[in-house]
Amino acid sequence: MKNLGALITDPAFALHFRTIEPVPAAPRALLILLHGVGGNETNLGGLAAAVPQDTLVVLPRGPLAVGPLQFAWFRVAFGASGPQIAADEAEESRSLLIRFIEQLQTRHGVDAQHTTIAGFSQGGIMSASVALSAPERANAFAVLSGRILPELEPAIAPKERLSKLRGFVGHGKQDVKLPVSWAERADAWLHALGVSHVTKLYPAGHELTPAMVGDFLNWLQSPSQVTAASLHFDPERTTLSRPDASVVLAPGWTRVAREHLRAWPPRPVDMEKAIALIEDELMRSRHDLHGLQVTSDEPVLREIARAAGLSESNQRLDREIVERTFERLAAVTLGRPNTQERLPEDLRFAAILLILRELMHHLDISSISLQGNTESSSLGASQHAGKDRERQHDVRWPQRQVNHTTSIRRLQ
Repeated sequence: MKNLGALITDPAFALHFRTIEPVPAAPRALLILLHGVGGNETNLGGLAAAVPQDTLVVLPRGPLAVGPLQFAWFRVAFGASGPQIAADEAEESRSLLIRFIEQLQTRHGVDAQHTTIAGFSQGGIMSASVALSAPERANAFAVLSGRILPELEPAIAPKERLSKLRGFVGHGKQDVKLPVSWAERADAWLHALGVSHVTKLYPAGHELTPAMVGDFLNWLQSPSQVTAASLHFDPERTTLSRPDASVVLAPGWTRVAREHLRAWPPRPVDMEKAIALIEDELMRSRHDLHGLQVTSDEPVLREIARAAGLSESNQRLDREIVERTFERLAAVTLGRPNTQERLPEDLRFAAILLILRELMHHLDISSISLQGNTESSSLGASQHAGKDRERQHDVRWPQRQVNHTTSIRRLQ
């Protein structure tokens, strides 16, 4: 049984800390868990329950006392303009943690490649600060209901030093202390830095939920899950290209449109059959591709982002955004005038939206990083409508007798 050890105040270490006992005699890995402001080193002890026995779990105490058994890494004030930090204290704690990690690694013989630093709230902030500025000290970091400090930017290591770093960002969508926009900024920043990472959002506030903890522990124990892949929508096939292989996952948009989406707007029954076709292909592919970090330079994804109301500067397409756009398309198929939804009247757009939606759900792809030029290099909405009408005359759409009142269960 794992237990929280006594507070260690050894002057050979830069910080006071506790460990999870029993301490492994020859640890294979090192996990450092940082508490939030006003907490203490005992707060995250419960996370260690599912950590492998050969991992040394260390829980340091923040250097600033802010109350009885309450500590912090830096002082912060929350106002109308957002959190205002004591930047000098944050910098001092960052330096202390880097030194502390090096001392632990030296004492226990664990290298940086097997070291992870993670934390909740302010502890997550410090985890990112340490890992992004000193990747030679930790190979992985997790920000749980935290953020990346804008003040950290001058200290962030060059991209080549960050190339082997991996991260996890978990955040509650209803967080009022640190709004979810901080997680979105962190995700975009890590993409820009080229840091391999996973971002997951939860129906929660400023807290650690069982789902967040479970996802963090799965990420912690399965580093191979974070794999980069590029998504491509070709006319005859949909593929994901990884460093080791290119995998055909689903039919191309031409086949989906030709066989099922006869005309604009598609009929509910045709949408159902198109989704069934895509799902069947996905099931047959049987590739273990869950948890991918997906990027794409496909212009049609920019079209979907614009249809969803995202700005041209947005660099990420979330699964939730795709689902909402799909629901708008479904509403049009059920009779809502497209003048209300203003979606491109284009069967290619509709087919790729269906393929994308099924891929993201079945492969658990939480978001796609949009690459390439933000300017439109494809047809505009009005052009789509005209081209689509031309295509309906040029392509022989299948003529099938189908009951127009068929239920639309797959769209619900």
